[in-house]
Amino acid sequence: MSDAMLKTAMTASVIRSLVICTLVCLLLPLFSHWIQQGRTRQARTLRQLCCVLPFFTPDLVTGFQYRLTASAWAGLSGGLSYIVLTELLYGTLQFFRAAALGLLLYRILPPASVTTESIHSWRLLRTRTPKVRWYREWLRLQLAGPWRTTLLIWSLTAVVVFQEFETAALMQIDQHPWSWAVGLFDAHAAWQPLSQSLRMAAAALLLEMLLLIPGLLAVACSLTSSAAPAEPSPIRLTGSRIQCGAAWALVGLSLGLLILIPVYSSAPAALRGIQNLLSDSTAVRRTASSLATSICCAAAASICALGIASRLSPDLRGRQRVLAVISSCLLLPGLAGPLILSLGLQTLFQLPLLRPAWDTLLPQLLGQILWLLPRAFAAAQLLWTEERSESLHAASLLLQAADSQQRRTATGLIWRLQDLPLAAALLVLTHWAFWDVTTASLLHPVTFEPIVTRLYNEMHFARTEALLGLTALSISTPIVSLPLAGTIAFVFRLLRRQ
Repeated sequence: MSDAMLKTAMTASVIRSLVICTLVCLLLPLFSHWIQQGRTRQARTLRQLCCVLPFFTPDLVTGFQYRLTASAWAGLSGGLSYIVLTELLYGTLQFFRAAALGLLLYRILPPASVTTESIHSWRLLRTRTPKVRWYREWLRLQLAGPWRTTLLIWSLTAVVVFQEFETAALMQIDQHPWSWAVGLFDAHAAWQPLSQSLRMAAAALLLEMLLLIPGLLAVACSLTSSAAPAEPSPIRLTGSRIQCGAAWALVGLSLGLLILIPVYSSAPAALRGIQNLLSDSTAVRRTASSLATSICCAAAASICALGIASRLSPDLRGRQRVLAVISSCLLLPGLAGPLILSLGLQTLFQLPLLRPAWDTLLPQLLGQILWLLPRAFAAAQLLWTEERSESLHAASLLLQAADSQQRRTATGLIWRLQDLPLAAALLVLTHWAFWDVTTASLLHPVTFEPIVTRLYNEMHFARTEALLGLTALSISTPIVSLPLAGTIAFVFRLLRRQ
């Protein structure tokens, strides 16, 4: 990949990220208000689930679904019109994913450490304070207060869109280099020297750091603020029928493009593919072995990442700034993205001391753990809140009761408050690790081919029933295996508490 093509791809990727993350921040109040309009708690939960569900759909499946669409546009129009149409489709898909991520971040992020009363009090001191100091402190209060959540959402969504690879790789027809990740991955897969790949990755990492600067400034100001945390206040927006209708249309379009259309167009052929696959005993053994190994690696990485993240959460919520900074640094490799992270680990495992471990599962596991850490930390923020910790402590005390009925009640409470949310978090993290094409492709050992790399390689060719059936089995494997394991663990726990 030449330097000119790399600059073109990076410029296009940055512009796309800036446009999408800005639109997300502008439309986030619309989605939030639509969620709040639900009359019951169940209705609000369902609306929120509909908004965030696109973020959990595999990028590989989305790119595979719309690859033929991009190919058809290339054959019919070509030239500038094809570039515009493909860019609009790809940008729309990424916008809905970024909007889902923005709503998740708004739900996860803790309240600001500066209240509106603090800002108002500082405004009253404007005539009594030197101008430079007043404006500097006012900016710090804004970054730690009203602007903090928006800046964090802006930075993180921009970085995620900038890093996206799978959908772009499958939709690209090699005529328009609008994704730096695709160009770098293809060049590295074509035996480009590792040193040159690292040089290109360094340029992308610099751009990612620039995109993260607004969010990092907001975090730094929050850490230096001594004010008490403010109560969380939902985003308010004056409701109207037009705004409500727009929200319904956007959510419906999001679910349709990313979930309903792929399922509707692929389900019949996928079912026939599964039937044909099950009739071949050799293919069943090969597929089962690959699926089992892939799900075990993904589950192991998820357990390790969530365990580490649960240790980081108290440090980042506490007042020990040194520990908070160290813990935050552990999250940075995952924020760099799977491509840059994998290239860095490749370089690390080429050192003489670590070279014997290169052709093992260790590089892939380490890469997936580091990539999952920011996501696992977000899940830990939802799981280990103060209210839930107090309830769990009370339930654990109830386990020591003499009455067996009270102990069973305590076991049920612990299951609902801890075990069930923990199983859900592990399911989501395993799902993400299972579908991580980049890390698996660059770091897997020679003796093992993850199922996701096999799918990625075959998706560049024909859309066959066998491929759709294998894709359907791959999607269902994480969904079925972890709940089954959680149910078995719950049954054993009940038997122990009798």
